[in-house]
Amino acid sequence: MVTGAGAVRGRERREPLAISGVVTLLVLASVYVWASVLSPEGRVAAVTSIGVRDHCASGWVVPDAGDAPIPMAGRPSGSVLGSGGAVTVTVRGLTGDDIVLGQPVVEVVSRRPALPGVFLPAPCDVSPPSGFLVVDLDRPTVPLNPDGEPAEFPYQVTGTEPDHIVVRPVSTTDDVEWRLRIPWTSGVGTGVLVVDDDGNPLRTTATSAARPFCVELPDSARWVSCE
Repeated sequence: MVTGAGAVRGRERREPLAISGVVTLLVLASVYVWASVLSPEGRVAAVTSIGVRDHCASGWVVPDAGDAPIPMAGRPSGSVLGSGGAVTVTVRGLTGDDIVLGQPVVEVVSRRPALPGVFLPAPCDVSPPSGFLVVDLDRPTVPLNPDGEPAEFPYQVTGTEPDHIVVRPVSTTDDVEWRLRIPWTSGVGTGVLVVDDDGNPLRTTATSAARPFCVELPDSARWVSCE
């Protein structure tokens, strides 16, 4: 946990950093679930959105109901976010004081074999942005930058100005329930911000046990059997 703000370095928002306010990341994330999180001390809050990026590295796993086409209209019914999906956390202070975020800690709540079913991939229209954190759920340690190096913390959020943390959870073998705990400190207190899905754990599954569907071209309006 960070104990003081004296050594914290400010960051320019224009840089493609692992924690970034770049609006492009939010535009590229297809948002399906919103959950508000408030620290127990009421000095820092977060809003979590869960979705897939517009590139081939992510998607949804749904129960296998045969080969009938599935429309691409919002989050598919009964779906679980596939490995490589995006969890966007918007963090802001509530009191006007600068907030210093410490190294996030990944808490694995449960683990089971990868979910069987059908994998619905995201379209491949756009190259993935570089500004995100990778959470390796197979070997949970600290969040990593896209290059595999540990993400740099502490990190400062200025007053009530919101900032964004984009997390890309990945697993090659398991269906994992997890939370992210972010320690914080300000001039008037310390605490831990727990990031989850409206009180429930976040959930990410490997796609290795699911058979793939394909995006129907040219309209990309539904998923269809690849066969």
